[in-house]
Amino acid sequence: MSKFLGPIHFWVYNKIQIQQELVADIIALNGETASQRRDELVQRYGVSETRPLEAVIDEGNIHGWLQLNVTQSEYKLADSITALLKKDPDNYPLIEAIFSAKGRSLSQDKMTAAAAYKLISDSLLDGMPCDHANVLIEESDEQVIWKRNTCVHANFWSEVGGDIAVYYALRESLFRGFLENTGLVYEKTDEVTNVIRREK
Repeated sequence: MSKFLGPIHFWVYNKIQIQQELVADIIALNGETASQRRDELVQRYGVSETRPLEAVIDEGNIHGWLQLNVTQSEYKLADSITALLKKDPDNYPLIEAIFSAKGRSLSQDKMTAAAAYKLISDSLLDGMPCDHANVLIEESDEQVIWKRNTCVHANFWSEVGGDIAVYYALRESLFRGFLENTGLVYEKTDEVTNVIRREK
Protein backbone atom coordinates (compact mmCIF):
# COMPACT_ATOMS: atom_id res chain seq x y z
CA MET A 1 0.00 0.00 0.00
CA SER A 2 1.25 3.45 -0.81
CA LYS A 3 2.56 5.46 2.12
CA PHE A 4 0.46 8.36 0.81
CA LEU A 5 -2.85 6.52 1.15
CA GLY A 6 -4.61 6.48 4.50
CA PRO A 7 -7.81 4.91 5.86
CA ILE A 8 -9.87 7.97 4.94
CA HIS A 9 -9.04 7.55 1.26
CA PHE A 10 -10.15 3.92 1.27
CA TRP A 11 -13.26 4.97 3.22
CA VAL A 12 -14.30 7.46 0.52
CA TYR A 13 -13.45 5.05 -2.30
CA ASN A 14 -15.59 2.32 -0.72
CA LYS A 15 -18.56 4.72 -0.55
CA ILE A 16 -18.06 5.51 -4.25
CA GLN A 17 -18.12 1.77 -5.01
CA ILE A 18 -21.38 1.28 -3.10
CA GLN A 19 -23.01 4.14 -5.01
CA GLN A 20 -21.72 2.71 -8.29
CA GLU A 21 -23.41 -0.59 -7.42
CA LEU A 22 -26.68 1.34 -7.10
CA VAL A 23 -26.04 2.98 -10.47
CA ALA A 24 -25.38 -0.40 -12.12
CA ASP A 25 -28.64 -1.82 -10.76
CA ILE A 26 -30.58 1.25 -11.91
CA ILE A 27 -29.04 1.10 -15.40
CA ALA A 28 -30.14 -2.54 -15.60
CA LEU A 29 -33.77 -1.37 -15.35
CA ASN A 30 -33.39 -0.11 -18.93
CA GLY A 31 -33.65 -3.72 -20.09
CA GLU A 32 -32.49 -4.25 -23.68
CA THR A 33 -31.10 -0.70 -23.87
CA ALA A 34 -29.08 -1.01 -20.64
CA SER A 35 -25.79 -1.45 -22.49
CA GLN A 36 -26.46 1.61 -24.62
CA ARG A 37 -27.40 3.62 -21.51
CA ARG A 38 -24.21 2.52 -19.76
CA ASP A 39 -22.15 3.68 -22.76
CA GLU A 40 -23.92 7.05 -22.75
CA LEU A 41 -23.07 7.62 -19.08
CA VAL A 42 -19.45 6.62 -19.68
CA GLN A 43 -19.25 9.02 -22.61
CA ARG A 44 -20.69 11.87 -20.51
CA TYR A 45 -18.95 11.29 -17.21
CA GLY A 46 -16.11 8.82 -17.72
CA VAL A 47 -15.33 5.22 -16.78
CA SER A 48 -15.98 4.28 -13.15
CA GLU A 49 -13.09 2.49 -11.51
CA THR A 50 -13.64 -0.77 -9.64
CA ARG A 51 -10.01 -1.84 -9.31
CA PRO A 52 -8.22 -1.57 -5.94
CA LEU A 53 -7.63 2.04 -5.00
CA GLU A 54 -3.85 1.75 -4.81
CA ALA A 55 -3.81 0.52 -8.43
CA VAL A 56 -5.71 3.45 -9.90
CA ILE A 57 -5.37 6.59 -7.78
CA ASP A 58 -3.20 9.52 -8.85
CA GLU A 59 -0.82 9.69 -5.90
CA GLY A 60 0.30 13.14 -6.98
CA ASN A 61 -3.26 14.41 -6.59
CA ILE A 62 -5.07 12.07 -4.18
CA HIS A 63 -7.72 14.56 -3.05
CA GLY A 64 -8.39 15.78 -6.58
CA TRP A 65 -8.66 12.25 -7.94
CA LEU A 66 -11.15 11.22 -5.26
CA GLN A 67 -13.16 14.41 -5.75
CA LEU A 68 -13.35 13.72 -9.48
CA ASN A 69 -14.63 10.20 -8.84
CA VAL A 70 -17.18 11.42 -6.28
CA THR A 71 -18.44 13.94 -8.85
CA GLN A 72 -18.60 11.29 -11.57
CA SER A 73 -20.60 8.93 -9.36
CA GLU A 74 -23.02 11.69 -8.32
CA TYR A 75 -23.71 12.63 -11.94
CA LYS A 76 -24.26 9.00 -12.95
CA LEU A 77 -26.72 8.39 -10.11
CA ALA A 78 -28.71 11.57 -10.78
CA ASP A 79 -28.69 11.07 -14.56
CA SER A 80 -29.62 7.38 -14.51
CA ILE A 81 -32.57 7.93 -12.14
CA THR A 82 -33.82 11.12 -13.78
CA ALA A 83 -33.78 9.59 -17.28
CA LEU A 84 -35.72 6.52 -16.14
CA LEU A 85 -38.38 8.61 -14.42
CA LYS A 86 -38.74 10.90 -17.43
CA LYS A 87 -39.21 7.86 -19.64
CA ASP A 88 -41.85 6.44 -17.29
CA PRO A 89 -42.72 7.72 -13.79
CA ASP A 90 -43.95 4.20 -12.99
CA ASN A 91 -40.28 3.19 -12.80
CA TYR A 92 -40.09 4.85 -9.37
CA PRO A 93 -41.16 1.77 -7.33
CA LEU A 94 -38.52 -0.29 -9.14
CA ILE A 95 -35.81 2.25 -8.28
CA GLU A 96 -37.09 2.47 -4.72
CA ALA A 97 -36.85 -1.32 -4.42
CA ILE A 98 -33.18 -1.14 -5.46
CA PHE A 99 -32.43 1.36 -2.71
CA SER A 100 -34.32 -0.70 -0.11
CA ALA A 101 -32.47 -3.84 -1.16
CA LYS A 102 -29.12 -2.05 -0.95
CA GLY A 103 -30.00 -0.93 2.57
CA ARG A 104 -30.81 -4.51 3.57
CA SER A 105 -27.55 -5.77 2.05
CA LEU A 106 -25.52 -3.28 4.10
CA SER A 107 -27.31 -4.00 7.38
CA GLN A 108 -26.06 -6.03 10.32
CA ASP A 109 -27.87 -7.87 13.09
CA LYS A 110 -28.24 -6.51 16.62
CA MET A 111 -26.99 -2.97 15.96
CA THR A 112 -27.21 -0.11 18.39
CA ALA A 113 -28.43 3.21 17.04
CA ALA A 114 -24.86 4.52 17.16
CA ALA A 115 -23.53 1.50 15.25
CA ALA A 116 -26.29 1.86 12.65
CA TYR A 117 -25.47 5.52 12.10
CA LYS A 118 -21.76 4.73 11.73
CA LEU A 119 -22.47 2.01 9.18
CA ILE A 120 -24.75 4.34 7.21
CA SER A 121 -22.06 7.04 7.32
CA ASP A 122 -19.52 4.47 6.12
CA SER A 123 -21.78 3.54 3.20
CA LEU A 124 -23.48 6.67 1.82
CA LEU A 125 -21.62 9.08 -0.40
CA ASP A 126 -22.00 12.59 1.01
CA GLY A 127 -19.25 14.41 -0.82
CA MET A 128 -15.74 14.56 0.58
CA PRO A 129 -15.00 14.56 4.33
CA CYS A 130 -14.03 18.24 4.10
CA ASP A 131 -17.58 19.05 2.91
CA HIS A 132 -18.99 18.34 6.39
CA ALA A 133 -22.34 17.42 4.82
CA ASN A 134 -23.77 16.11 8.10
CA VAL A 135 -23.44 17.17 11.72
CA LEU A 136 -24.09 14.84 14.66
CA ILE A 137 -26.43 16.30 17.31
CA GLU A 138 -26.92 13.37 19.67
CA GLU A 139 -25.45 9.89 19.79
CA SER A 140 -26.18 6.95 22.07
CA ASP A 141 -26.95 3.25 21.78
CA GLU A 142 -30.67 4.08 21.85
CA GLN A 143 -30.84 7.15 19.62
CA VAL A 144 -28.84 9.16 17.11
CA ILE A 145 -29.89 12.56 15.79
CA TRP A 146 -28.07 14.24 12.92
CA LYS A 147 -28.67 17.17 10.66
CA ARG A 148 -27.83 17.82 7.05
CA ASN A 149 -25.38 20.67 7.27
CA THR A 150 -25.20 21.26 3.53
CA CYS A 151 -26.64 19.49 0.49
CA VAL A 152 -23.78 18.23 -1.65
CA HIS A 153 -26.10 16.51 -4.15
CA ALA A 154 -28.50 19.21 -5.40
CA ASN A 155 -26.25 20.69 -8.10
CA PHE A 156 -25.83 17.33 -9.82
CA TRP A 157 -29.58 16.72 -9.89
CA SER A 158 -30.27 20.24 -11.10
CA GLU A 159 -27.75 19.95 -13.93
CA VAL A 160 -29.38 16.78 -15.30
CA GLY A 161 -32.88 18.24 -14.96
CA GLY A 162 -33.76 16.07 -11.98
CA ASP A 163 -35.53 16.67 -8.68
CA ILE A 164 -33.38 16.53 -5.55
CA ALA A 165 -36.48 15.55 -3.55
CA VAL A 166 -36.44 12.23 -5.44
CA TYR A 167 -32.91 11.56 -4.20
CA TYR A 168 -33.82 12.21 -0.58
CA ALA A 169 -36.95 10.05 -0.81
CA LEU A 170 -34.88 7.18 -2.22
CA ARG A 171 -32.26 7.71 0.47
CA GLU A 172 -34.97 7.29 3.11
CA SER A 173 -35.99 4.01 1.43
CA LEU A 174 -32.40 2.86 1.83
CA PHE A 175 -32.47 3.82 5.52
CA ARG A 176 -35.67 1.87 6.09
CA GLY A 177 -34.32 -1.17 4.27
CA PHE A 178 -31.15 -0.90 6.31
CA LEU A 179 -33.07 -0.88 9.59
CA GLU A 180 -35.47 -3.72 8.79
CA ASN A 181 -35.41 -6.38 11.51
CA THR A 182 -32.95 -4.41 13.67
CA GLY A 183 -35.42 -3.09 16.24
CA LEU A 184 -34.43 0.41 15.12
CA VAL A 185 -36.54 2.92 13.20
CA TYR A 186 -35.77 5.96 11.07
CA GLU A 187 -37.61 9.26 11.37
CA LYS A 188 -37.28 12.60 9.62
CA THR A 189 -38.34 15.28 12.07
CA ASP A 190 -37.91 18.21 9.68
CA GLU A 191 -36.36 18.95 6.29
CA VAL A 192 -32.78 18.48 7.53
CA THR A 193 -33.05 16.55 10.82
CA ASN A 194 -32.86 12.74 10.93
CA VAL A 195 -33.29 10.28 13.78
CA ILE A 196 -32.44 6.62 14.24
CA ARG A 197 -33.89 5.29 17.49
CA ARG A 198 -34.77 2.10 19.25
CA GLU A 199 -38.32 1.08 18.40
CA LYS A 200 -40.66 1.57 21.36
